[in-house]
Amino acid sequence: MSKNHINRRNKIKRTSSYRGYNHYKRYSASTGSQGTGLGKAVALSFAVVAATSLVIFCCSVYIPKLVDISKKNFISTESSAESSTISKVESSKPESKAESSKSETSKKENSKAESSKPETSQKEDTGYLDGNVFIYKNIGYSSFKGSDESALKYANSLNAIASTLDSSVSIYSIIVPTHSTVSLDKLQKENNANEKANLQIISNNLSERISFIDVENALKNKKNEYIYYNTDENWTSLGAYYAYKEFCENAGLTATDFSGVEKKQIEGFLGGLISSTKTDKNKKGNADLLKNPDTVAYYNFGNNYQCGIWKTKNSGEETVSFINNSVSAKNARDIFCYGDVSLFKINTGKSTGKRLCIVKDSYGSELAPYFMENYDEVHIIDARLFEGSLTGYCYNHSITDVLFINGINTANEKEQISALSDMT
Repeated sequence: MSKNHINRRNKIKRTSSYRGYNHYKRYSASTGSQGTGLGKAVALSFAVVAATSLVIFCCSVYIPKLVDISKKNFISTESSAESSTISKVESSKPESKAESSKSETSKKENSKAESSKPETSQKEDTGYLDGNVFIYKNIGYSSFKGSDESALKYANSLNAIASTLDSSVSIYSIIVPTHSTVSLDKLQKENNANEKANLQIISNNLSERISFIDVENALKNKKNEYIYYNTDENWTSLGAYYAYKEFCENAGLTATDFSGVEKKQIEGFLGGLISSTKTDKNKKGNADLLKNPDTVAYYNFGNNYQCGIWKTKNSGEETVSFINNSVSAKNARDIFCYGDVSLFKINTGKSTGKRLCIVKDSYGSELAPYFMENYDEVHIIDARLFEGSLTGYCYNHSITDVLFINGINTANEKEQISALSDMT
């Protein structure tokens, strides 16, 4: 082997310690490209080392951060799972009997309070309808359903009677407003026809022979007093007294002060509005009205009067006492003039030279007794039951004053208008 060949071989051994490189060297020697292959090998080695270093650097920097983030996520997930588990355990944990009973009672009480509060509040604040009866604070109010046409017919029926009466007879008309108009103002407006307009039609169309006496304002001024019954559409004797005072002022009479007269009462009266609320399902009537019965008050005028009643035209006269002693709580209003009879006549024994004929519906019963101090005789006729000519009756009994008194609902009823028309 030549000396140059040996030196070249030793130099290559010192340059690289890789066995792969020796193999590459032998490959290069055989191909005749030994120098060029060596440069490429060195470049490749540096590239490998650089890439390896970069990988190691990246791993040393980012892997710990990734591990830390992973740990945090794991802890968060574990904590959430643990919290959920605890919540489920606590929610499924059985209550003690005392706690369970207390909780259930509280829920029931709250439920009852919530369910009953709106209904109670509604009844107290706005009232409610039971059939055609408006209930407000345990008091019944009849609805008004009149019309302009019926109001005009009522006025014309009075005009027809007035035209046949002697010109010396003074004629008056009172229309009693409903309790709702007097006491509730606008609260029941949506349930009623226009009562004020209806009343205006009646008064505007009455003939000059008839003096219209407006008692609405007198009643409204006393609306906080017991002037209407709770369970009946009629006014009480107190309400009638305020109307009596209004009549006396318009008729030039002196209203009698009855404060010194003994006053009596009948407790437990249940009026017609309860009957109006009875149904097949509710045979007793409205419960709120039933727990608020009325007291019928009347003055004990004594029995020093000659009185007679005709239950019907053909029944004949029956002599009676002024006070109807046969009444009970059930028919307590019959204490006034024996209720609804064809004719009730009172001879007061006075010497005023005046005789009054009252043509009435039920509102006239409470009013009539007050006139006994102002007239020699008081004749009380129920237009629904009386048969015959009012003109002839007034002539035969020397009547000086005639008063037509009806509730506004009655004045708009076809039957009442027909009955009045038949009296001419």
